[in-house]
Amino acid sequence: MPTIPLLPESEADDEVRAIYEQIKQTFGKGSVPAAYQVLGHNPAVLKAAIENRASIMEQGQLDPLLKEWIAWASVTQANNVFGIRMHTARLKKLGITNAQILEALSVLQYFDGISTLINGLAMDDDVTPDVMDYLSEG
Repeated sequence: MPTIPLLPESEADDEVRAIYEQIKQTFGKGSVPAAYQVLGHNPAVLKAAIENRASIMEQGQLDPLLKEWIAWASVTQANNVFGIRMHTARLKKLGITNAQILEALSVLQYFDGISTLINGLAMDDDVTPDVMDYLSEG
């Protein structure tokens, strides 16, 4: 249960209801996710959140599939169950298979583990200019 209650559409004022309608017509697919119903208690914060989301997810040079993968990885690392379910479903809708999701989880697991090892050993950066030149070659 959230520490701030949801603000259902039926209890929202006209300003918040208008924002909820915008959410339902765009990324909400007919409903207002719970996180945004909590934000409904502060219309300025709610509006800023959806404008920020739109400017990031609906614009820019990155491919929408790449953005969805990044969103999925972020919510997975943050252990955001709602986000994991939402972004996994969106990846599947974009044609990603269960095998690909498992492969991506393996990538996250590997780099999280090796980063923990490197950080736990307080290892210094050993990427030399020669390595950077090699990696930047076309």
